[in-house]
Amino acid sequence: MASATLTATATSTSTATTMAASADDAAPSRKRRRSREPDWNTFYRNGLPKEIIVIDDTPEPEANTGRKLTLASANGHHLPAKSAAAAHSSARNANPITVAPRQPTKRRRRDVPAVVPPPAPAPPPPGYHVQYVGSHTNTPLQHATTSTASTLSSTDRTNSIHTTAPTSLSSHSQYDEPPAPLKRKRTTRQQAANDAKRRDVDGLGGQLFTYKPPPLPPKKVSDVHVRVVHDQHYNKNSKVDDDDGHYIVVPDAELTDKYKISCLLGQGTFGKVVKARDRKRNEAVAVKIIRSVQKYRDASRIELRVLATLKANDSENRNRCIHLRDCFDYRGHICIVMDLLGQSVFDFLKGNGFVPFPNSQIQNFARQLFTSVAFLHDLNLIHTDLKPENILLADDAYQTFTYNRKIPSSSNTINRQASQRRVLLNTEIRLIDFGSATFQDEYHSSVVSTRHYRAPEIILGLGWSFPCDIWSIGCILVEFFTGDALFQTHDNLEHLAMMEAV
Repeated sequence: MASATLTATATSTSTATTMAASADDAAPSRKRRRSREPDWNTFYRNGLPKEIIVIDDTPEPEANTGRKLTLASANGHHLPAKSAAAAHSSARNANPITVAPRQPTKRRRRDVPAVVPPPAPAPPPPGYHVQYVGSHTNTPLQHATTSTASTLSSTDRTNSIHTTAPTSLSSHSQYDEPPAPLKRKRTTRQQAANDAKRRDVDGLGGQLFTYKPPPLPPKKVSDVHVRVVHDQHYNKNSKVDDDDGHYIVVPDAELTDKYKISCLLGQGTFGKVVKARDRKRNEAVAVKIIRSVQKYRDASRIELRVLATLKANDSENRNRCIHLRDCFDYRGHICIVMDLLGQSVFDFLKGNGFVPFPNSQIQNFARQLFTSVAFLHDLNLIHTDLKPENILLADDAYQTFTYNRKIPSSSNTINRQASQRRVLLNTEIRLIDFGSATFQDEYHSSVVSTRHYRAPEIILGLGWSFPCDIWSIGCILVEFFTGDALFQTHDNLEHLAMMEAV
């Protein structure tokens, strides 16, 4: 029994002496004590202690702001912090050698932040573990092996209501790195092109990438009623048409009581297209005024039937076809009211010196064209007249860039050079001109399509169907890439020979 008591006393004495020596080494310089890691092998060279004496020389922390740290011995028993005084008293009675408490250091002012954070010490021996009791903020300890005094002092600084220490992620403490200075953003041509492409995709809302077929069976409009609008000021002696039956366009003239003509947009074989203003909705619209010739009036009724079928199966216009807004018969002319769009893709190419489009924009055009044509084919419709003139831009705004390069061409004898190129800011398009569109189960005329975009089966007289639209799209995409038509001829044999050469 005496031998066991002597062993416990010697162990406690050596442990206390080691702790005092460690405290004396660290006392001269607080900064040095923080920067040096503890030597656990030297600290526990006499074995694991049987008792732990906790010396607390700091003031009591504020209410509900402290963390409790306890150490456990190898046998798993914990020593609470509140029993430190009792343990210290029992150790002093059992051992005549006592350890003098360390003199309290001068507390740092609360408004002066710490300059150097304490480094992370080495982990404790495997026989010990740390028990953590969280604070009211549920914030874990940064270093679990830090002494109780330093932990309480740090907690008192951080959680005090009188401090300005950062408490949120947006705050910048003294340990945070200063933010890097912001550099001025430089925009290159490639970045501008990427931004334009991103705007195209965002503007289309991803609709062109996910084609949604119409419900089966598709709705097929048999006929469209065209109301007749009488003009009280019109008489047979009033000249409103020219010799070819085209409507004479007068700016600021009334086109019924609902529409007012602004200007002439274009003219073709079928009639004229004018820009007008819808007085009721206060919107700009496009009005297609058909010639007062019976065959063109009959053809316009077929187009109205196709437009009504498109709208009945796609009320949201997801498939990029022109939408019918209104129709009426005025002064012997059938008028078709549609959305006002930008210029055609052909007109943009012509104004751009037939400089080709960027590849990314050609891809966007292709997706939209295939989406529109797939929608038509699912409705059992064939467009039969696909060409750049019948593709309108929703917005023809552009930006000019330097373009010092040789322009690719489908001809070996034509060499073109350009110094600048206009790049569209929005590649959204609409498919128009359904005057030649034909239902698959109805009458097919022998010759359809414009010469440059005509499929070989039409030239050979073998009959035609849905594939003729796909052939036309292929010719259009090549023209977008080169700037000029792929097959520039007006002879059938030469046309077939050029196809074979390709």
